Amino acid sequence: MTKQQKLYGVSQLCDLKQSDIQSHLADWLIMSRLLLEPDKMSINGSEQAFDYQELQQVVENFGMEEDFWLQIKNPEEETTIHLLGDTLFEKSIIREKTFYYWDTVYLDYLKTRLIQHGLFAYLRSYDEYLYHNTSELVKRRSFESAEETQALPKMKGLNGDVVVDCNNFPGYDVFYKGVCLTSCWWLFLGESYKKLFAKPLLLEIQQVEKVGELGGGVFFELYKDPFQWQEEPNLRFQQLFRDQLGISQLSYTNGIGLLKQPYIEFAFEDTVIQTVQYQNEQFQPTEKNRASYFVTRTYNFLTNQYRVNRMKGGLNALAYFPWIDDESERMMNYHILYPELTLDKGLAAFEYYIRDSIEFKIQDARYKDYTAVLQLFIPKKAFLDFPLEDLKAALNDMTIHQVSRKNDSLTFSLEKEAKHLIVSFIDQKKVSAKNQLDILEI
Repeated sequence: MTKQQKLYGVSQLCDLKQSDIQSHLADWLIMSRLLLEPDKMSINGSEQAFDYQELQQVVENFGMEEDFWLQIKNPEEETTIHLLGDTLFEKSIIREKTFYYWDTVYLDYLKTRLIQHGLFAYLRSYDEYLYHNTSELVKRRSFESAEETQALPKMKGLNGDVVVDCNNFPGYDVFYKGVCLTSCWWLFLGESYKKLFAKPLLLEIQQVEKVGELGGGVFFELYKDPFQWQEEPNLRFQQLFRDQLGISQLSYTNGIGLLKQPYIEFAFEDTVIQTVQYQNEQFQPTEKNRASYFVTRTYNFLTNQYRVNRMKGGLNALAYFPWIDDESERMMNYHILYPELTLDKGLAAFEYYIRDSIEFKIQDARYKDYTAVLQLFIPKKAFLDFPLEDLKAALNDMTIHQVSRKNDSLTFSLEKEAKHLIVSFIDQKKVSAKNQLDILEI
């Protein structure tokens, strides 16, 4: 399939005053005229031939309306600016040749804008963006064959159609707590991201080409050439960056998660964020079940209080069962799943979370006699077509007994070697309003 070989850029500036808006617009117009020779322009969606004098008149009044946007373009390139309240969004698609001619000027222009008011920005190959963010099967025909699409993981979209599960791609854009989370060639995360990541955590991201402070935020350059994104090492760097930030743990759209071990885990409480990063013997990021070192960070984004501690050791019961009741000698973990978005009724997810809760080496003998409980909360309608027999077949290396099935729950016990696990599938409506679960009676 034909590659476009274009650069795609997005930026978001916030908390702007009228003087800031006029200044940023003037700079945008100059930069846009340098980047491309426009023959068309759009004013709030109304397209017409490019007319510089008319555009100047529009620019003079820009910022007087709460929702206003401009676009100038030629047949191959475009640049758009959109004002929404005190927030300015900018998007550009330019040819590779254009970018490399103006790259120093363009990057300086972008960084200067981000220093004072930057919330978020990225630069990446437009081909990479499309590949990692196009879920509709028909739309993927523009850049890959049907055979290539067939080999990709699938899920059900909101309308029930089968789509590509883009959660598996390193450059997939997802949103969490109102901010964009992604991984690509050049990325800026502004001060608003401190509600998710302590700045020292961002500055210590490993195996990237560049990382540094920019205003109140942090910028990253993952590899040298944005147009070489398909090279295997670059894809690995892109995936590792995503793993280190725990994007798949924070937000996913397929209803079940990625079904793989995390590199970092989060706990949120009011204004305090606690993270645990997993590292190997060389202090490099690694999967949870392979970790030798554990880096715990506690950060209050309101007071900027920050603590970090690195410990060597192994995983204890709390790593798999965060809720432990010593009085009843029970330990519990839970997940909220949406199997209706999967093509296998959630079978792969059920097996993964069950195995993750029973196939681990517990380091603390104190809990070896405790009853381990895994609660999987699913919609009530999922019980109508629950793949119980298929799940039993997938767990054929375990002993299953005491199966109890009701309209809104399914419970059974598992044994594997010397380990025991009680698994309960429960109607999601039984999740407490505060999202804090007590260990249910089994």
